[in-house]
Amino acid sequence: MGTNIFAFIVVLGVLIFFHEFGHFLFARLFGVGVEKFSLGFGPRLIGKKIGRTDYRLSAIPLGGYVKMVGEEPDAEIDPADLALSFTHKHVVKRMLIVAAGPVFNILLAIFIFFVFFSITGIDDIKPVIRQVQKDSVAQRAGLQVNDRIVSVDDTPVEAWYDVNQFVAESKGNPLILTIVRNDTTISVDVTPELQKGTDILGDEISYYDLGISALPELKAIVGDISAGFPAEKAGLKPGDQILAINGKSIANWREMQSTISSSGGSELHLTIDRDGQVFEVDLIPRFVEKKNQLGQVEKRYLIGISTQSLNIPEEDLVTKRLNPITAAIESLNRTYSICTLMVRSVVKMIDGSIPKENLGGPIMIAKLAGDQAKQGIDKLVQFIAFISINLAIINLLPIPVLDGGHLLFFTIEAIKRRPVSIKVREMAQQAGLFILILLMILVFYNDITRFFPFN
Repeated sequence: MGTNIFAFIVVLGVLIFFHEFGHFLFARLFGVGVEKFSLGFGPRLIGKKIGRTDYRLSAIPLGGYVKMVGEEPDAEIDPADLALSFTHKHVVKRMLIVAAGPVFNILLAIFIFFVFFSITGIDDIKPVIRQVQKDSVAQRAGLQVNDRIVSVDDTPVEAWYDVNQFVAESKGNPLILTIVRNDTTISVDVTPELQKGTDILGDEISYYDLGISALPELKAIVGDISAGFPAEKAGLKPGDQILAINGKSIANWREMQSTISSSGGSELHLTIDRDGQVFEVDLIPRFVEKKNQLGQVEKRYLIGISTQSLNIPEEDLVTKRLNPITAAIESLNRTYSICTLMVRSVVKMIDGSIPKENLGGPIMIAKLAGDQAKQGIDKLVQFIAFISINLAIINLLPIPVLDGGHLLFFTIEAIKRRPVSIKVREMAQQAGLFILILLMILVFYNDITRFFPFN
């Protein structure tokens, strides 16, 4: 618990500081007076006033703010301070000041990823083929398990990262793979094939693939057994290997899953190997409605077993070092990928594709931050980058009282060449505040039911 709280304070403190510093820096850049720079809301705990700005730490550590001179359109301003007034600045300058907060959160993420990639590189797996999919282009080209890829199109490769880059960028054009097989170097021509699949959000995607993997094929060996499920009742134990179902040989875990899922609840006859002894059991799969990682309900037949943990041999691991240019490109790509993922996630939550129960709040952030901190400072820093992007995207939503809401008003002002009326702004901000309060109630409720279930 202590680790979670400390990690939460560190994560939130860093994110809020950079966000508000963006507003502050651009306000000062455009000559706007800043009255308060606060980390946290509510009563002032400690602080120091420098010039006209009160730099303070406030009691409620769930946000922060920068209070500028003339921030509200109807605020009374001393004539001597008109030159420092936010409201009296050109609308483009006001838009830049408001946008600077989320932009600084994005820049923080890019910087973190850049430093991380530059110093530690990318943990990866050596380009040794551990699995060749049946009927794949790789199998047809003659690639085999344990082939070591040393170059692609005469460019040396040291990790699967390199191989995947070549395949992804091939656009279906042929590649020449130089491989080492039993101390013999040979060249293989192979053309990546366009495949269809789904991404983490369940959307259909297209990608180029060879049909090879750095991970060995998962055998149908029982890892854990769920209490009360058919597998336990039939007497299966961890380590048992399923050799056949209804007389049909099972080569891997995927085949076993497919056979059970398509059983329709009919009785299955399993051939089991336990420590060299072969025996048979009968069981009937249970029909289960289970939520996936998107919170969507999936209906399928299960017997209540999971795979053994996949341990990658130490000799297969490699750290790929990135030069500054490659690290910069990779950090931009990583940030862009997370940004698009966040935007799509928000859209899916709005249209109901992702259930509202998936939303998390401060308790969830604290839990995740604590988990990352226990795994090491590098994991916590990467988590900060991820949450920083999240904060930026949420703040850019066109909801009044958020930065995105202010940007919406300023955009309307720029188009119509006159400010949105104070009455309309006040009504919109009240509605926006109401929406935020509802969201806060929802995420706190989700957090409480997620970590402190009532049943």
